[in-house]
This record gives sequence, C-alpha cells and structure tokens, in this order.
Amino acid sequence: MKGGIDAWNGLVSRAEVDQGIYLIEGGESPEEVIALAYGLEAATHRFYQDLVGRAEDPNTRNAFERLARDEIHHKDHLWEAYKTVAEGHRTREAFETETVAKTLEDGKTADQVLAQYPDWIERPQEALELAMSLETDSLDLYLRMAQKTRNKKTSAVFYDLANEEKTHLKSLGEVFRRKVASE
Repeated sequence: MKGGIDAWNGLVSRAEVDQGIYLIEGGESPEEVIALAYGLEAATHRFYQDLVGRAEDPNTRNAFERLARDEIHHKDHLWEAYKTVAEGHRTREAFETETVAKTLEDGKTADQVLAQYPDWIERPQEALELAMSLETDSLDLYLRMAQKTRNKKTSAVFYDLANEEKTHLKSLGEVFRRKVASE
C-alpha cells in the first residue's frame, strides 16, 4: 500500500473529546494509575479473546490471537511497574481481583464496540481496521490522561503506556499493509 498509514482509508478514531477521560480525576497516584491501566488492558485482552472465538476466518482469528497476546505483554509490563511503586507486597492474583475494568481502553464496553461494528470481525481487513481504531483510541486516551494528571510520576506512566500503544499500532499497521498487499 503506497503512502503508508497516510493512505489508509479504513476506520479512524471516532473517540469523543472526553471519551474515557472520566476514568481519572487528575490527582491519582502512580499506583492507582497503573492499577487502572492494568484493568483496562485486562478488559481489552478479554475482548480480543472473545473475538478469537467468534472469528471464522483463520487470518482474522490469528490477528485477534496476536492482539490478545500483546495485551498480556502490556499487563506483564504494568505488573512490573506496579511492583516498583507499590507499598507493601500483594500477590498478582490479589492485585488482579482489585483491578477489574468493565471498559476497554477506548472507554467503551466490549458490547458497545461489537454493537457498533457487528460484522467487522468476520473479514480480516476490517477486523484489523477495527483493532487499529481501538488502539488509536487507547493511545489518545493515555495521552489525554497524561496531560490531565497533576503528578509527574503518574503522567510519566501514562506517557509510557501511550508509547506502548504506539508500538502496538505500528505493528498492526505492518500486518495490515501485508494483508492488503497480499490481496
């Protein structure tokens, strides 16, 4: 695909200006932010795992499996970050039970996303476009949260998360380009 991401004609972020920002007030500690982000990543992981089971096309299923694995990596990174800032020692299991999020990183529930794009998971190209849209919304949310918080350490956590989402989005873009080139 000539022109790279600039030539992409697929989904764009439709995030509203304040979408998902309600999740923070601005004065949260790095501990609280990491716990929130961990919950969002866990919800997104569950969403992608659900899509793996729904996708009939093997290429689409493989793309969602990869996305689910990436979310596990994000959770692992956040757990390591949490251990460096948290006071006291909790097990990861205890931490996870306290960080359950019902929304994805774009601030919507999985059901809301599936209702908005009911048939996109069946076609590989559209499934990748949906995933890129969700990851773009995640990147945007983390950047807005970084700007909203008043704590420099907390802001740095959000910027780190945004950089991870940017890397994830770049990876998806490469998969998308290969998919389009092969058709």
